Amino acid sequence: MKLLLDTQCWFWWFAQPEQLSETVIDQIADETNEVWLSVASVWEIGIKYEIGKLPLPEPPETYFSNRMQQLQARSLEITATHAIRAAALPLHHKDPFDRMLIAQAQIEEMVLVSSDSIFTRYDVSVLKAARS
Repeated sequence: MKLLLDTQCWFWWFAQPEQLSETVIDQIADETNEVWLSVASVWEIGIKYEIGKLPLPEPPETYFSNRMQQLQARSLEITATHAIRAAALPLHHKDPFDRMLIAQAQIEEMVLVSSDSIFTRYDVSVLKAARS
């Protein structure tokens, strides 16, 4: 299974794993699954870090490379096809980063790992991330 982690789940995995459901922990830890992080999440985190809204334990350059390697995650680039799909999505969700994740999960046939209940309003496979 190809798992696309949303930005919040990425942080939870490293900083607050107790926030994640047992199912999500098991799926991310399962070496037969592929774990992906979208460049949209990297972009979002980088912006929030630079404007002082998101502290990181180290600069973004090393933060991402170290954690991507630790999790054996893959980077999902943004293509024109992704951007066109994101722009055409119904406006249930207005956050452009989240809309990109939805579009990427649809096009790349990935399971979107998220605690955001709005994602379920789209035609996308969602694995509920938060503990109940």
